[in-house]
Amino acid sequence: MSAQEPPAIVLVAYGSLDPEARKTYERIRAAFRREFPESEVRIAFTADFIRRKIARDGGKFVHNPLTALAELQDEGHADVVVQSLHVAPGSEFHEAAALVSALASVRGKFGFRNLEMGVPLLASGRDFDLTSEALAPEFDRVTIDGEVKNRPRSPEETAVVLTGHGTDHPADCAYSRMAKVLERDHRNVFLGTIDGFPGLEETMAEVKGAGVAKVRLIPFLVVAGGHAKKDLAGEDPRSWKCSFERAGFEVEVHLRGIGENPRVVGVFAEHTKMAVERFRTGE
Repeated sequence: MSAQEPPAIVLVAYGSLDPEARKTYERIRAAFRREFPESEVRIAFTADFIRRKIARDGGKFVHNPLTALAELQDEGHADVVVQSLHVAPGSEFHEAAALVSALASVRGKFGFRNLEMGVPLLASGRDFDLTSEALAPEFDRVTIDGEVKNRPRSPEETAVVLTGHGTDHPADCAYSRMAKVLERDHRNVFLGTIDGFPGLEETMAEVKGAGVAKVRLIPFLVVAGGHAKKDLAGEDPRSWKCSFERAGFEVEVHLRGIGENPRVVGVFAEHTKMAVERFRTGE
């Protein structure tokens, strides 16, 4: 691939029904356009029920990975990177990667010259380190009435609890590693998951052992959609906010997806650059 032929980029996420969360995806897209100014950048959702409900409710059509690639191929794009916006390489990522692998084998006028997959946020040891560094400023922020406010914390008084999605896929182990990296890099910063390990029970036990009076909840999710607003910060008794309050903690929330953090987006962009490099090296 020559320098005069920039690749098209498809940003692939699970998706969200929350309009504010979808704005985060658009901001990520805008960041990619700045980083890759000559590339066509599009968004695709893997969750068909989300795509269809957005369309039914009068929103614009959102591609899935297959239709996004078909459109790019029809428009004449020969070189494409499909960049995962997933946190960990779970089942949604592997389904998209399988599609890319299959289409990359197609030759002739219906195929691509180069088609590569960019890996999720947490795909190498360096990714964990970079993510830990990138998130540090978020620990000193809270969200009040939808506005982000700077509120430096005292680690002796306030623990940060990052909450990810989790998965029943073996990639769930990425969250345990991320938790250990955060523990190494920051005082009284913990990570738990909604549907994986460590869960609420394990995370609660660690926070109790820290001897703090306050907890600051932050989504470890690319966008602050339904999971962040309901499972993390909602008023349902089973939410993390209510659970920590019942345990006697004063709870603050910083309701902002990590996709709003430019350095986190930069990790995704680096993965896209690595995929482009594979065009040139053939590796």
